[in-house]
This record gives sequence, C-alpha cells and structure tokens, in this order.
Amino acid sequence: MELEILDYRIEQIAWSDRTCLNGKSLTIHLPSLQEQIMDLCHAIRIDYEIARPGESKRIIHVLDTVLPIAKVNGAGPAFPGFDGPAELVGTGQTIRIGNLLVTITGRFPHPESLTPIETPREGILDMTGIGADYCHGSDHFHLILSLTPDPTVSNVAFDQALRSIALRCARFLAQVEKTGGAPERRTITLAPVNNKLPKVVLIYQVQSQVIGARTFYYGEEVSKTLPTFVHPAEFFDGAVVSGNYKIERKIPTSLHCSNPYILQLLERHGQSLNFLGVILSRGYNDSFEQKKKMGLWVARLARNLGAEGAVAFMEGTGNGTVDFMQTVKACEDQGIKTVAVLHESNGPKGYERPLVDHPKEADSMISRGNVSERIYIPPLAAVIGGTEIDLHFKAKHDARLPFLFDPTIFYGSYSKMGGSGFRAVYE
Repeated sequence: MELEILDYRIEQIAWSDRTCLNGKSLTIHLPSLQEQIMDLCHAIRIDYEIARPGESKRIIHVLDTVLPIAKVNGAGPAFPGFDGPAELVGTGQTIRIGNLLVTITGRFPHPESLTPIETPREGILDMTGIGADYCHGSDHFHLILSLTPDPTVSNVAFDQALRSIALRCARFLAQVEKTGGAPERRTITLAPVNNKLPKVVLIYQVQSQVIGARTFYYGEEVSKTLPTFVHPAEFFDGAVVSGNYKIERKIPTSLHCSNPYILQLLERHGQSLNFLGVILSRGYNDSFEQKKKMGLWVARLARNLGAEGAVAFMEGTGNGTVDFMQTVKACEDQGIKTVAVLHESNGPKGYERPLVDHPKEADSMISRGNVSERIYIPPLAAVIGGTEIDLHFKAKHDARLPFLFDPTIFYGSYSKMGGSGFRAVYE
C-alpha cells in the first residue's frame, strides 16, 4: 500500500463571496457551505465562527475536530463508511489542509436521559494563554460550527448528525479550488527494509462502548470487532473516526487522521526500526475475562506479524487501563517487549496512587506527567459555543470568568496519543 498526501497549509482565513484557497489564504462562502450540509441539519440551528491561532478566544462544549481531507479528483471516499461507501482506503492521493480544523460544538438535546458513560464532559479549547498549551488544535485555524438541536431531535439523531456534518464540511473544504500555491507532498508506505532492524508494532487501544463514547473503523463500531491490523495509510484517509465525547481524554477524529506517534514511527521505519503497522483494539470491555481475552488476541496478532517490540497507548482512563495493562502483560508473556504510554493521576499534591492498574510485566513505561495538579485559568476576550461551562459534573461556571481547575478541562489534554502541556521530569 502506498498513499501520497498533498498537504496545503494556510496563513489566513476569512468569509467571502467565494470559497477558494489562493496561495495560503482560504476564503469561505457561507451559503455554499450551508448548501453542502442542508440535508443533515433538520431541526438543528448552526452558528458559524472562525478562530485563529493566538486570538483571545475560548471555544467551549467542543465535541470533535476534523481535519479537511478528500481523495484527489473524487477517486474514492475519505472517511469510508460515513462520507461514502465502505471501500478500502490508504492508496492513491489524498489532499488535505493540514493546519485547519472543522470544529463541532454543542450540547445533546436530552442530557437527562444520558447515562454517566454517555454524558459528554466539558471540552474547552483556548486559542491563547495557559490553556492553549494543553489543548489539541490551539495551533490550528478553526471553522467552528456550534450546533443547537431542537427538543424534537433525539440524542441518537444528534450524535449521527454532528458527525455527518463535520465529515462533509471537512471534505468540502479539502476539495475547494486552489490557485497560486503548491502542496507539500509526502508518501505514506511501509517499504521493505533491512530485516535485521527490530520489528515494532503500535498498539492503538480506543474507547468504544455506547453512544457518546465510541470509535468507528470503516463506519463500524470498534466494540463490534476483534483486534485488527490497520495499515498506517488508512488512518490518513479517515478510516478511524471518533464518536467519543469524553472530551479531555478522547482522541479527536483529526488526531486519528494525523497521529504524531504514527508519523514518528514512519519516519524511523528503515532507519532504527522496522515498523510493521498498527493493531487497533478496544478498551472498556465489560468483564475482566473479556479484558484478558482482548489482550491475548492483541498479543497473538502482534506475534503473527513477527513483532519483537511494541509501543502501546490507550484512549481513556480508569476501567480502560485494566484492558490496556492486560494487553501489555500478554505481549510481554509472548516475548514482545512493550513500552506503555500513560499519564499519572497522582492527585493535586502528587500523593495518590498514580496508576489504576500496574502488573509487574509492565516494566517499561513512558509517563506523560501528572494530570491532577490544579492551575489558575484566566478569562479570554471572547467565548464561542455558549456562555456556561460544566466543570466535569461538579458545578456550572461563567465561561467569561477566571477559575481554578486541573488542565484536563482542556480539549484533548488527557489524550496519551497526542501532544499536550503535561510533562514528566525525571529526578
């Protein structure tokens, strides 16, 4: 498999009477954008905003961010199973705007009927200030769609609509007319390399349970599948899509489509290691026996691929950590040296138990830092997406006022798979 990415980047974004990318300046004709999603917006009001890196803007109630991607000349679908039929992807040419995100904000119409697992958590995306360092996407431009559903819309219908709206807008922006600039080209492939290099897989455990906390692979919920080999190129074509709104700990769709760990392993392929590909698995299984089986299946697949080592990370916390550690244990038992990537939850003063689960086999770990330390969060000049934030079920707070909280309130901050302001310093 070989995928060529044509990567455009922008330096300006504005509303205009025409949608096009001229050099590094993107203009958007709002009526044209609205026409693209007209059939998806029944009983849902949408407010549109733009945010730029460094602006004093706070985006609240963030549900997902999507990278604009599309196949060149319409040759097949991006986001297969959603924005087109479930065709295999990861080959041909894919065009994208690498520093732009379609950002969806909103609240579900009937929160009282959602279980604690289903209920979204607050996700704040600050474009500047102390919060920007913790937020996924603060260094990107944003086209923000704030969705307000009518009470006649069910939670299930709203969940489906917000995802469809985001993916279709992302495709529309990637396909706009382009003049006066050339893309940066990158090839995603796993070419044969020196067989003596250490053979490494990436274990990619996602959260997939119920509405509001699930992940899709080719449009199918990962909770309905067994551990699966995924070629890295498939991620860049949108084969993995988020439906998880546990905001601070989730992996946004945009991060699935451009994951820094996958990029780093691809860069090292043929240099210091032989990257065999990705194993996609599910966390948050319902019983310890299921968690153990999931780990065994991942280890068997890694062994059959010929892996000698693995890098493993997970989406989520708590319950999902047990699945994750059972996977690490199973791989180690099969002789596959596995490095686990985790945050620590040591409490505000650093005295509490840092890990939910820690079998003795997990003897090689990368700490992303303690997520529990509280910080002072000052106000910003403008708030987009609402006026009141939800401090993780604890209290309501005016989004225009300062507050004291831990940085997990920020969008994507707790994700093990991306970058964040959390750091671990060895002493």
